[in-house]
Amino acid sequence: MASNLTKKEIERRLELWRSFGMSSQRTSEHLGLDRRTFDRFVDRHAAEEKLSSLGQLEQTEIVKLPLPVKGCTRYLLTCAQNNTDIHRGFWENLEAFAGVIDAQIMVSSFTYKKTSLNTSNEKKGKESDITLSEWFAPEIEPYITSDLTLLAPTLAWCSNLQILPTAVNPCSGMADYTGEASSVIPHTKVRMEPVPTAMDKPAKHLYSTGACTLKNYIQQKAGQKAEFHHVFGALLVEVMPDGNWFARQITANGKGDFDDCGTELSMRGGAARPLKGVSVLSWGDIHRVNIDEDIRRMCWGEGGILDTLRPKYQIFNDLTDGESHNPHEQKNHHAQHRLFLEGKNSIRAEFDGDREFLDKEANRDWCESIVIWSNHDEFIRRYLMSSDYRRDHQNASFILRLELEVYTAIEEGRDPEVYAKALNSATAEVYSNDNDSLVIEGIDFTRHGHTGQNGSRGSVAQFAKSGAKTSTGHSHAAWIIAGASSAGTCSKLDLGYNKGFSSWSHTQTVTHKGGKRQQVTCNAATGLWRGGKVKV
Repeated sequence: MASNLTKKEIERRLELWRSFGMSSQRTSEHLGLDRRTFDRFVDRHAAEEKLSSLGQLEQTEIVKLPLPVKGCTRYLLTCAQNNTDIHRGFWENLEAFAGVIDAQIMVSSFTYKKTSLNTSNEKKGKESDITLSEWFAPEIEPYITSDLTLLAPTLAWCSNLQILPTAVNPCSGMADYTGEASSVIPHTKVRMEPVPTAMDKPAKHLYSTGACTLKNYIQQKAGQKAEFHHVFGALLVEVMPDGNWFARQITANGKGDFDDCGTELSMRGGAARPLKGVSVLSWGDIHRVNIDEDIRRMCWGEGGILDTLRPKYQIFNDLTDGESHNPHEQKNHHAQHRLFLEGKNSIRAEFDGDREFLDKEANRDWCESIVIWSNHDEFIRRYLMSSDYRRDHQNASFILRLELEVYTAIEEGRDPEVYAKALNSATAEVYSNDNDSLVIEGIDFTRHGHTGQNGSRGSVAQFAKSGAKTSTGHSHAAWIIAGASSAGTCSKLDLGYNKGFSSWSHTQTVTHKGGKRQQVTCNAATGLWRGGKVKV
């Protein structure tokens, strides 16, 4: 706010502020000003009066945006730091992208103060530039928002938040901030976390956005760490007329270029081009005998996600559910009787079905299929060690064929390829352990996610600490933490054993050429995974 206001204008604004019950938000809206700018005006001209006030009934008002009548309404959400220039390449692409897809850009501004006091311990030659007056890049001024805004009934844009860019986890403590609605949190990091909810409610996630401004940090530990994790990015939100919505990460490279699989567009130098395929599509855990049939059609049906994105590789985690030979239920005679009545106790039949799905339904000549060694694949190895083929007449010959592979491998001094032998795919590369190496676009896809460091149980947070870029499955929940991501599941969201609140979602991980990733969450009820393709 300009500092050359007349005394009369200052008094007029203060009287208006008092008439609104000292609500900066309502006053700034009335004056057509940014709320944080007006807060600084009050701090300058009525600090004591502000401190002596007895508070407000509601300090944060919620703004509800209308749903579209048809089609979808798109928003591009990002954040910007004070006293920092925009990344011009990214901003040029973002504005052009918004124009092509008819999206509204919303920028949340935040303040990160660099003073002579907090920069005094920086290394010589690495000192920060210090500017005492506060300003924001003029390019973003028309797009700045500072409200808690409901973009849809179950999605909130928390542009009112002021979270330091040095925060290790911008989502920390925010799980319940917007009730049962998912939250979009303005921050320089890109993060995605699931929040367990009741199974009859939509999947809830916390997203952070990335930033449109350049890196500008105090060169001490907290700032130097934040610089490493700084992402030039935004979150694309597509809101549908029925209140459902889709959200995808927009992550730019150093030039500011980016791709979006949903609109099928690539942004290069301020111009939109058709997206020409993606590098990798890592499906959520398959669990073929318990797959959600709506998701199955959406992903592998004619004209589905696979045919639309045309990946060079598709990655399958937990392809085999292992329902017919689950070691956790071998001694549960009630479960075994149910399998018998439903005709699901044939191990051979389960693997035959998995192979048919892999070699026929999911197979494409232009895409290489890779099956990752997973914890449910381990079931067949455990079954061999505990079963007696002389008593299991239905599976005897199948067991003996696999036993021959084990004994032959032992004699030849190699690891037995039990799972690959059982699946016997004619089209896919099948891993029988997680000791191999599968690195594509600089990302390690080798591990399913169930095994962590030194034999411990794996987690996305653990993989993120390794410093390597990883893409896993196993959790059935969608995550992004630093360089580690996890897909969700393609199975039914209720498999009986996941009792109580659930964090599972039908989320697939898309890796673009160049290594940037997007999480694509499908809606089984509507059969949609995006707002729609955009033609250029």
